[in-house]
Amino acid sequence: MRKFIDMITESSSYMREIPRDLFNEGDLLTNMGKLVINLERVSGDFQLDWDRGPFVVAQDQGDGSTYVANMSLTVRGTKVLLLRPINSREKWPLLLIEEEDWNEIEVFDRSGNFTPEMVAYLEGSDA
Repeated sequence: MRKFIDMITESSSYMREIPRDLFNEGDLLTNMGKLVINLERVSGDFQLDWDRGPFVVAQDQGDGSTYVANMSLTVRGTKVLLLRPINSREKWPLLLIEEEDWNEIEVFDRSGNFTPEMVAYLEGSDA
């Protein structure tokens, strides 16, 4: 398995196709915006970091998922990865991936609210 740092340092210059990647990247940024809004409503030991520069959308060359390379979420001292599966048809497809065991957590339900698993993860409790 690749380390998160390898994924984060990859170039965002993957080969884009129009209109597919306009929709994929736009949806990723919409999901990240919703994440920021929802984080304001949850308590827990987490921190969202962003370098205040332009959003750098990168692609995992293994599975095609996209992520914002210059934005990171740290939960209880551990950096997690936030990915949007490539060509997802879901409205809120964002996934949180834990580095330690590569556990996947669906971030949003169909309404754009955090899933119970996401809330439990952020708050450090069981779902």
